Amino acid sequence: MRMLLGLRNKKQQITRIAQINFLFYFALFSFFSCAKIAPPSPLREGYSETGEMIVPAILITGTAVENRDSVGVQKYDKTSWINLKFKGEIDTTSRGVKVFNIGGEEVPYVREWNVSSDRTELILKPEERLNYNTVYMLKISGIEVYKLKGEYLDVNRNGVVGEAVDDDVVFPFFTFKNDNSKGSWQGITVDKIPPFVAPSLKFLINGKKTDYVWTDVDLSLNIYDYTWEMADTSIIIAAVDTITLDKSKFKIVEEKSKKEVDIKDVDYIGNPDTANFGRVLIEPAFNLEPERFYILRVLGGISDLYGNKLGSVDSVVFEKKFKTFSCNYDSTQCAPDTTAPVVLSWRNLGPSFEVSFSELINSKSITDSSVYIPDAEGELSFRNDCGQTFVRYTTLRRQSIVGHTAFVTEKISDFAGNKVKEASFYFEREID
Repeated sequence: MRMLLGLRNKKQQITRIAQINFLFYFALFSFFSCAKIAPPSPLREGYSETGEMIVPAILITGTAVENRDSVGVQKYDKTSWINLKFKGEIDTTSRGVKVFNIGGEEVPYVREWNVSSDRTELILKPEERLNYNTVYMLKISGIEVYKLKGEYLDVNRNGVVGEAVDDDVVFPFFTFKNDNSKGSWQGITVDKIPPFVAPSLKFLINGKKTDYVWTDVDLSLNIYDYTWEMADTSIIIAAVDTITLDKSKFKIVEEKSKKEVDIKDVDYIGNPDTANFGRVLIEPAFNLEPERFYILRVLGGISDLYGNKLGSVDSVVFEKKFKTFSCNYDSTQCAPDTTAPVVLSWRNLGPSFEVSFSELINSKSITDSSVYIPDAEGELSFRNDCGQTFVRYTTLRRQSIVGHTAFVTEKISDFAGNKVKEASFYFEREID
């Protein structure tokens, strides 16, 4: 089966990017490992936002879907299963492999993972019978599928991981008739696929991405539309109708006070020939408060050029929480940081666990004596996301962590030197 990715503007201009056979080895993972982050000024000397990058390979193959005449409709029957194979150990909590109908609604599938040290197999089985003579879409999201150490998809192999759309993979497929014949292909004459919000939220200073959520950052996310290439029913990526995308579709709320932040401007890049196509830039009217949790909400009603809407008007179609740092970018306004970080959550990832903290952690404090399991050797990695740090501990022998207790010690600290209160967690259940 093939997939065609493309871009088009409001004049329906389409730029074809790539044509990919489903059995072709196409995906490459990469991730930023242990980014070197030093304090900003007045803690700012030596600060870097680039990090170190490594590029291990991952392969995806599949045999169960093919455009137009693919799968059967029977529940739990092999003719309707979707089989994917990845090179390496995929995090089985990844939720980035989904099936949708052409109305954009997710179709429930049971996920069965088989993980080994060098290969991961994922079998998707429909929870209910699929409709016959119907088009469905299998989507692999580059920002929501990752290895145990947090390595994300880099499908277009440009060295930038988890890019919205560029590192997504979409396969349309058509179901057999209920008597296992192929049915009567009616073709696709009307676009019924709604727009979508990419699942990542980024923060920009002077147009450049930053790991620190400074008090004067701009917020950035991506909104696109899936539509059909009528000639061969491949999927194309297009711009939304800019008339339906304005300040009223976005809300920034301070979590504790529930106070809404005024938005100065919202800009959408709808030209496919422009860098960062599909990006929505949200500019707050004033600096955010330091060391506060905020929630960004995207409301429904954003439409494509054919009138398909991203959710009902005023419904919340996307929500993301983030925490601001103690300073603005030029450090002329800094709040004293006297608040110690706290552990927010623990996740069982099979041979790994991940612990999240309430703010950014100084990477120098992340060591085998600050996050560990006493009776299991392991290696550490971390990522910064939306103003928080997530530390992952992976056992060297890839053993289950059930029955083990993990510890976080007061050696963990933020950039101001505030130390975390010691915490521990006993893993008594298998991975969910």
